[in-house]
Amino acid sequence: MVFKMLRLFLVAFALVFAGCNPAKKTTAGRPPGKPGTVRPTDRPDTRSEPMDTIRWTTAPNAKPPIANAPATPAEAPGAAQTYRLALLLPFLTDQADPGGLTVPEKSSLALQFYGGVSLALQKLSEEGINLAVEVFDTQVSDADFQRLLGNPRLGKAQVMIGPVRPSHVALLAERIRQTRQILISPESPTMNLTSRNPDFIQINPSLRAHCTAITRHILRRHSPESVTLVCKEKEADRLPFFQQANSPGNKPFAQILVPDAATTFDNIDLSRYFKPGRTAVFVLPTWASQDFVMAFLRKLSAGKGANTVEVYGMPQWKNFENIEPEYFATLNVHIIAASFVNRDTEEARAFRYAFYAAYGTVPDDNAYNGYDTMLFTGQMLRRYGLSFPQRLPAERPFDGLRGRYQFAKAYSDNPPDAANDQLEQYDYLENTFVHILRFQNYRFEPVD
Repeated sequence: MVFKMLRLFLVAFALVFAGCNPAKKTTAGRPPGKPGTVRPTDRPDTRSEPMDTIRWTTAPNAKPPIANAPATPAEAPGAAQTYRLALLLPFLTDQADPGGLTVPEKSSLALQFYGGVSLALQKLSEEGINLAVEVFDTQVSDADFQRLLGNPRLGKAQVMIGPVRPSHVALLAERIRQTRQILISPESPTMNLTSRNPDFIQINPSLRAHCTAITRHILRRHSPESVTLVCKEKEADRLPFFQQANSPGNKPFAQILVPDAATTFDNIDLSRYFKPGRTAVFVLPTWASQDFVMAFLRKLSAGKGANTVEVYGMPQWKNFENIEPEYFATLNVHIIAASFVNRDTEEARAFRYAFYAAYGTVPDDNAYNGYDTMLFTGQMLRRYGLSFPQRLPAERPFDGLRGRYQFAKAYSDNPPDAANDQLEQYDYLENTFVHILRFQNYRFEPVD
């Protein structure tokens, strides 16, 4: 696997040295810089330089072909415009071995994401979309990223995808408020990074969106009297998201706040939450401590008797290693997830094969994220041009390999009343679709 990732890394590493050659071209029929075919010969300082310019040229049977004309402003959707995109990812090239023999472990996200983007660009070229994409290495520190923001070539991009670190996203979001460039944040789920910024699009649902999705899923099947929220005292600030998502007029959900120092539930009586003929639903918005989750599941299992229960948890539970699967199964444990790749579908298998053929390694979730994000961006540009952000709240959902994009207006506080003329002054756009997964067949699978 290390060798395979090395091949993928050589693509991105070689791109660093193409920054001084904006006329560099690749054909749409293969990924830019076939792994293992280019090796750098020297290493100039490229921290604030774009890593590459990708212009997709005519592909066999492309309809219509991709042109290489200079970028021009988009006059109307469907016109033969060339849209300028910037891709900002932490390749960490300053930490790489100049000989290409070692790969910074933390650059894996960027490498996989870029690989997915590259395959999406091939597909978009076949659909007749003109794109000029420049790739930038954001590095890690805020100081390096501030220097990157001073690069005049970044200012020419009409749409930017990335970066990854929340602090970098916040810096770039503040910039586009002035420049009115479109920023698509594919990774950070942080709420309230920006305000009054209608050109900021957040792909990864926030904690608020996750809590809302859980609440709505539960209330479709159970009464609010069945629901109990459980967390440590230091996590209590998460509970209002559930209470706010409760339907108006409903009884508030019950709450159990556990002292932060507690390691067991020995002093908590769960029997009061069991009612004959009614499923008891417990929601735990916690992810930091496997021991806390395991202690609750053990207590619930021992005390539920013949009562039916359901437990809802956070995405991180999927990776918990110290919880016995039997607890997940017998207690009907559900978790939420921003993405879910069904690797058994024909589309996912085709992507996996193409990715392996191109890069010699299997794709992870970051590769699927890169593919979906770029495909979504290109298709929105083709459909609506640069006005596509304003169309997203009313646009039909986009279904990708890792899930659905369904956008809504996000506000720093609760949305103002519909009669208020401030309703349209939202802070940013957020994908609010969240998967609900249930543990069955010894794995977490989507529920209907």
